Amino acid sequence: MSQVLDIDGKTVIDTRSRHLPRQPRMRKNIQLLFLGLSAEETAPLITLLRTSRISPRGKQVHTEKEFLEALSERSWDLILCTVDRTEFTSKQAVSHLKRLDKDIPIIQIIPSSDSQLLLQGLKNHFQAVVPLDEKELVIINIRRELDNLTTRRSLRKAEAALAEAEKHTLQLMESSKNAIACLSDGKITFINDSFLTQFGYSQKEKVINRPLSDFFTEEDRSEFTEQFNELKTDSSGEAILQLNAERSDQSQFTVNIELSHTQLSGHPAIRALLRTEQTVQNLLLSEDLDLVSGLYNRDHLDKKLEQITQRALRGGNDCNLIYIELDRYDQIKSRMGHDGADQLIREVSTALSKSTNSAHLLTHIDEKSFVIIFQDSNIETANSFADTLCHRISKIRATVSGVEIQSTCTIGLTIINDTTPPPAELLNRAHGAISMFRETTPQGNGVQRHISQANLSESENSELSQIRQAIEENDFKLLFQPVVNLLADNTVEHHYEVLLRLSNNDQDLTPNEFMTAAGDHDTALKMDRWVVESSLRKLKPTLDKEHKNILFINISTRALGDMELLNWLAKVLRKNDIPAERLIFQISESDVAISPDQAKLFTETLHKMHCRVCIKHFGSSLNSDEILNQVNTDYVKLDGAYIQELGQNELQDEELFALVEKLRSMEKRTIAPLVENTKSMATLWKAGVNFVQGYYLQPPRDDMDYDFFAE
Repeated sequence: MSQVLDIDGKTVIDTRSRHLPRQPRMRKNIQLLFLGLSAEETAPLITLLRTSRISPRGKQVHTEKEFLEALSERSWDLILCTVDRTEFTSKQAVSHLKRLDKDIPIIQIIPSSDSQLLLQGLKNHFQAVVPLDEKELVIINIRRELDNLTTRRSLRKAEAALAEAEKHTLQLMESSKNAIACLSDGKITFINDSFLTQFGYSQKEKVINRPLSDFFTEEDRSEFTEQFNELKTDSSGEAILQLNAERSDQSQFTVNIELSHTQLSGHPAIRALLRTEQTVQNLLLSEDLDLVSGLYNRDHLDKKLEQITQRALRGGNDCNLIYIELDRYDQIKSRMGHDGADQLIREVSTALSKSTNSAHLLTHIDEKSFVIIFQDSNIETANSFADTLCHRISKIRATVSGVEIQSTCTIGLTIINDTTPPPAELLNRAHGAISMFRETTPQGNGVQRHISQANLSESENSELSQIRQAIEENDFKLLFQPVVNLLADNTVEHHYEVLLRLSNNDQDLTPNEFMTAAGDHDTALKMDRWVVESSLRKLKPTLDKEHKNILFINISTRALGDMELLNWLAKVLRKNDIPAERLIFQISESDVAISPDQAKLFTETLHKMHCRVCIKHFGSSLNSDEILNQVNTDYVKLDGAYIQELGQNELQDEELFALVEKLRSMEKRTIAPLVENTKSMATLWKAGVNFVQGYYLQPPRDDMDYDFFAE
């Protein structure tokens, strides 16, 4: 680091080189209902959740009327309550949930461990009763109940989807040009019109309730019966056979029969699909192959994956699912058109076919995605194979009209075993691993295995000592992300947020992933001072440029009580002739809620020095309006959950517009973080947000080099 800053004494922290394994985690947005808890009690809980990679959005209720109104507003993920203090009790809340058939878990937070309160809470049907001082236990129980709720919701969605799928399947069978019959106990319970036509019958009544074997020649009936009986004992199997059939006029023809399991009116059945030789000839082309890649398509994957997961559930048939998604495919298609995109797909398909043994199932499931069922239970072997594919795809060069096209890929993996979820969830897990990789490496080109929340929790304990050691050795760096003004044509002021990272080869740990592991007060204060000092070192060489670099610097809750930090800052600014208005200090709304008096004094002192203040995560606590009254802030950064939920819920979008308008009337400059696409930008501009920030504009980088003029 360039030593251009005049500071008394030694540098706060000397950097060294050290590396840690990284396990990236996604942030989860949840809707919380606080029953009977005061704002002072909810603030530490919100901070605790935020440091555990959970983005809480909450509402506070105390009366029965408020509770019922809240239930009608939206779907809540969790209710946190405390010991009863008002006439409306948590037991009454449980009764209302049962009466309204609402599936919302309740966790009671009690002041300290008390066996009587624990017993009473469980009798009242709370999912958990946890002492507030047991922070790790609080998080474990909250995560467990959220996971359980997700499972129940997924089950309900799956049941609804299954009913809809059965209805759709029945419609397809009825309209199919192929003859179809469904059997229960060997007798026909359903046939379509094509069956009647193919076998020469005019009325379904003449066919229903007869054994299907009656429709084959006497010589072939025993073979059909044998195959049918074998299939009945194999719940995931299928059978394909060719027999001689008889029409109603005793004429005969050859028919190809596919027997498979299905559901009919909610009951298990066996479906018989009957095709003549003429219809079989083009079967593979019409139903199972993708015309562009020449590989099996999504329909084929769905059929096979259902069988594979069923076998895996019985044990002893473990394998791996490899999900391959091309990077930058949409940009390539936009630039080169369908011809260019199709040529790239053909090149990638050829490479995958050459690299994949025929024992494994290779499919092309949508425009930019491929899935391989890797028939090997060894995780390391699957990972190695995925690494090889990733490397080979990165070397592909497709040429269209003399223009060379190249695309890398990102690969997600997940295991298929005896605890495997339904096929749709399997694909979601693998694709989620891709999203997880791109969270830290937006350009893609890598491999990531799905990591369950349980594994993450276990790995956190094993990493704890490593992280603490790394903090002691101070292996940190700063990154800078632009904060771009949407509403003003000001090319002079260039805003950046300063982001602290713990180095880890080509990836970096964020403060949420290591600061809680530090635990002690002194370490956090050292980190805050190091960030400020290092930011000033980066800022000073830019003072003579035509534009003005302005830095948003994050301050932790512990620093709010450290007035020595401000005294030190004032000295450094004076010695180095650094204008204080170039610094904007960011404080989390939940930290202000926890320590309002300290926050007020801290921010007042900053304003006296002519530094500015930004409240971040605004809208996440229950007393946001009160916080604006307590702390004089120049900027307000909205909670990221607002931006992530844009366009998903009309009511929430209206809340965002109203919030921005309210802040504008208070002359607060608003910032929207986590902006990831053009649609969000357009909505935020329409809402009147002043500044935007996110990967859509630029990911965090080592230097302050964003081209603001281009914007």
